[in-house]
Amino acid sequence: MFDNNKLWTRITESRWTIAYTSFAVLQMIAAIAIEAVILQKNENSYEILKSYISYDDKENFETIVYKKYTYTQYSKQFQSIIHGNIWFMVFEAFLTALCFSSVFFQNTIEVISITIIDISLIFFVGIQIYQSNKWINRVNSQIGLDSIEVSLNKDVIPWEALQLILMLGFAAASIVFGYKLYKQFGWNIYKEIGANIQMQRMYRTYLVFLLLLKLDLLLLMGFQILNLVFLFSDEEEEQTQTIIIQSIMVASVIPIVGLALWGVRRENKVAMFIFAVASGITIINFLYILAKFIINRDENLLTLLDILGILITIMSMVVAYLATRNFDRGLKDHFQKREHEDTVNLEAYGGQGQRKRFSIDD
Repeated sequence: MFDNNKLWTRITESRWTIAYTSFAVLQMIAAIAIEAVILQKNENSYEILKSYISYDDKENFETIVYKKYTYTQYSKQFQSIIHGNIWFMVFEAFLTALCFSSVFFQNTIEVISITIIDISLIFFVGIQIYQSNKWINRVNSQIGLDSIEVSLNKDVIPWEALQLILMLGFAAASIVFGYKLYKQFGWNIYKEIGANIQMQRMYRTYLVFLLLLKLDLLLLMGFQILNLVFLFSDEEEEQTQTIIIQSIMVASVIPIVGLALWGVRRENKVAMFIFAVASGITIINFLYILAKFIINRDENLLTLLDILGILITIMSMVVAYLATRNFDRGLKDHFQKREHEDTVNLEAYGGQGQRKRFSIDD
């Protein structure tokens, strides 16, 4: 739990921490506001397509523009796009929380990761523009052939372009501020760990793994939920078994991440092994959903997110292995020693005051 006074002290520690957190909040507000407009326009297109479902009798159509797509299938496509819009807004809120976490704990690993994420969001928004333009063109071509008066409006694309420009600007700011904070926070590892280079490397590995667990908790759960929603909306074939398995995958994210967190802190190899096995199953599940369902429906955003999920899971497995190799090499003893020193200091003051619990992130 954050100490509000400490958080405020950390935020106002320098002009760079103030600028960094201010831009994080500004990015969240602006990005969510623009994405909300995009969401509303995509919902309008979705409602129009739903009203055309009665035209799904293809016997009267001269030509089918894309595969054997009906207006029902086109509406599902826009429903999937809407889910992507919602995910983007939720993720922006998470990214802001991660920014505050990086400042509160003065964690250089999180600062670097936030910069990488901001750059990745540029690709997300770029694919969003490509996908919107592609599906609107396909739908409007079909509407033209079917002699329907009202076509889909492309007014969503300028807003998506504005979102792209915004992401470019904030990514550039993230690089500048991230570099400044990296220099400002860089000495913390030395302060906490000391001059032992090997211990510093183990500490960095630990921090990277904790960061990946945070990403696993939100991103993987988000991706798994999007896949589950996609499966529910896809009625091409009976897939109850797949939906059940996907539901289990969603429900397992929190306990698996919790087990990994406990395992790395307690240096428990069994817990880490279970995490590795669960990660392997996650990768197989992502590949299966991608190959059997998502790619076949030309889902660019879901394809990107699932590939990203696979990459994050692989990274988590690799770093988990590296962290496990560091077990019983002194890092845990260092933290226990620090906690003991805190207890001794507390007792020296007659038990008064509040004990400072040492956090690995701090």
